[in-house]
Parts: sequence; structure tokens; C-alpha cells
Amino acid sequence: MNKKAIIIIAGIMLVFMALVGGGFYMMWVKIVSLMPPEEVIEEVVEEEEEEAVVIGEMFPLDPFVVNLADGNGKRYLRATLQLELAPEQAAATFEQRLPQIRDVVLTMLSTKTFEDIRTADGKMSLRTEIITRLNELLNNESVANLYFTDFVIQ
Repeated sequence: MNKKAIIIIAGIMLVFMALVGGGFYMMWVKIVSLMPPEEVIEEVVEEEEEEAVVIGEMFPLDPFVVNLADGNGKRYLRATLQLELAPEQAAATFEQRLPQIRDVVLTMLSTKTFEDIRTADGKMSLRTEIITRLNELLNNESVANLYFTDFVIQ
């Protein structure tokens, strides 16, 4: 190979490398322009930290077994619940009012029919009713949430 061919090949390689480098640069600029600025990312991270959910103390209740309000009285419900207390509430308050709390839950469960509670919407409605009634009983927003840990209808 003579010097002229080597210079031509080197020139072509140099142009090719410049084109590839320019292409990568253009892609990088496009990708970076699609990414949110760091200030926005920092704000989102701060908002997520602020929105951290505080879970209150859990207060387990003994299982409930009630006859459902169906006409023939052959169906019964066995349910176990846990109350999530508001963050500022102590379980000691609930221990003192446990007979009243159990009475409210037993009364509400025994008024339901199979059709009322067989669907997920029915269970959500029951959950909301119990929370509302317990908060009325306790004269504040003591119960933040209610969880069914066992729910059997037979």
C-alpha cells in the first residue's frame, strides 16, 4: 500500500468517527432534554418524604361469631378485626371501652344479611359503617382504619 491510500483510509476513518461521535452527542442531548431537571426531582423526593403514611397502633379484637339477619337464620359469620388507631391514640383507652366496642361491632354484624356482605363492596361498606359508629361512640376520630383478618360466612 502506498502513502496515498493510507492517508485516504485514515481520512475516511476520521470522518466516520466524527459522524458516529456526532450521532451519539445528538442522542445524548435529546435524552437529557427529556429528563426532568434536578430541581424537579428533588421536589418530588421531598414531597414523597412528606407524604409518608404514619400507621397507628394496631388493636386486635377477639373473633366475632354472629348469626346473619337472613330470614331462615341458618347462616353465620365469623370475623376477626383489627383496629388501626389514630397516631395520637393509646390502646389503653380502647382496653377500657372494649365491652362497648365489642357490643357495637356485634350489633352491626348481626344486622347484616348474606347479600349485604358477600361482595367486596359490601365488605367495604361494612368497614366504613363500623369505623363511623366506633368514632361516634368514642367521640373523636380514634379509629383510623379497620382490617378484617378473618371473614368466613357459612
